[in-house]
Order: sequence, then structure tokens, then C-alpha cells
Amino acid sequence: MSKIKSPFTKEQLLPQEETLEIVKQKGELFIGLPKETHFQEKRICLTPDAIAAIVANDHRVLIEKGAGEKAGFSDSDYSEAGAELTDDKNKVFGCPIILKVEPPSLDEIELINPKTILITALQLKTRDKVYFEALVKKENNSTGL
Repeated sequence: MSKIKSPFTKEQLLPQEETLEIVKQKGELFIGLPKETHFQEKRICLTPDAIAAIVANDHRVLIEKGAGEKAGFSDSDYSEAGAELTDDKNKVFGCPIILKVEPPSLDEIELINPKTILITALQLKTRDKVYFEALVKKENNSTGL
């Protein structure tokens, strides 16, 4: 039997390293910050410094005008930090991510889109069954149930 000679050298048949270009893709966050409507609530989830850090990382923040006034922050503080301001509550609640100190009211829940991420405190003992049914209804609408 004759031995078949390979057209490749032994070194050419060994695995070779190859450097590939890796393209970083950032996902853009779009955060809505509505005005707090709960009685005597003066806090706001993000300060202008926090907005500046978020915007510096290529994300967007939409704030309802006057949202920071009770906490001592003006609309111009937020706009100078890079936030977008609006009078339209529907636009703020239409953002894919919403930050609120107090839980949204039933009226505000109606404004939220089904696949929205809502970050807030839910005080279980202060809410009734109807409130949680409204939240569940929003979640079920997002899954097509």
C-alpha cells in the first residue's frame, strides 16, 4: 500500500488562532420619571447627577415637568443634566422603564404599556384586591393571555 501524501504540512493542519473583531452593542435604556402625585410625597427617584450619569452612558430619561420641584430640583437642573422634559404624562408612562417612589395610582396603571418595567415600592397592606388585579391585567396583556 502506498502512503497518500497530504498537500498540507503538519503545522498547517493544527488549529490556528484567529483574532475576530468584537463589536460592542449597547442597549439603550429609555426611562420615564413621572411627577409623584401621592399626598405629601416630595421625593423623586433620580437626582440631576444620576440623570447626567445615565445620559453619559447613551441612555435617555424623559421627565414630567415639575417632577423634581418638591425635592428641590428645577426643570432646568434636569434639562442641563441631559434629561428630556415633557408636559405629557402619557409619554412618560409610555416609556419602557418607569421609576416611581410611590406605587402608581389606578389611573396611572391604565397609562402604562403592557411590557413596561415598573420600579416602585408596593406596600402590600395598603392596597386592595382591585389594585393588584389591575397590575395582573397589564401583565397578562403583555403575554397575550
